[in-house]
Amino acid sequence: MFEAFLQSTVLSQTFWTYLSSPSTRVAVLGPGSVSLVIVLFYSYRKRISPSLQLIWISAVLISFYCSRWDESGDMRRLYIFSAFSVASVLLLFKRLYISPLLTYALTFLSLWSVDMMHALCRSLEFDKSIEGFYSGIGGAGATDALSLVPLITAMMVSYAAARVRQQEEVLQPI
Repeated sequence: MFEAFLQSTVLSQTFWTYLSSPSTRVAVLGPGSVSLVIVLFYSYRKRISPSLQLIWISAVLISFYCSRWDESGDMRRLYIFSAFSVASVLLLFKRLYISPLLTYALTFLSLWSVDMMHALCRSLEFDKSIEGFYSGIGGAGATDALSLVPLITAMMVSYAAARVRQQEEVLQPI
């Protein structure tokens, strides 16, 4: 009964179908839920500094403007430059540390937000209905960059931080 209520009044059928697809669960809902929990935890503990917030917002803007669409046949792909992935590794060269969990969460949220903004802009640009503009986001499931890039970034940060600590250098939290 609750499902029928959601389908009829709050959510459109297109959105409900999108959320219930296995690829969306793997590439969007799972990592998105984990990312939100991580960010809320770090926010509650006051571990997200204003400088990190500025870096993240700047990285989202850079990613948005460096993204491009590729169309071949009836297949459309969005290629996103993950600026936050690069920034989080570059911060380690300055001996500034972001935990791998927070790196994962912020990388996912930056890629997801850029993906959503580009999908919406594309719908508006081509005068399409905005209902269902999100339907291709995370469509490749576990092999989608939306689920792989944050994981790889967190592993890179973890490895690089371990190497820096192995050299007995001190990392300052940002």
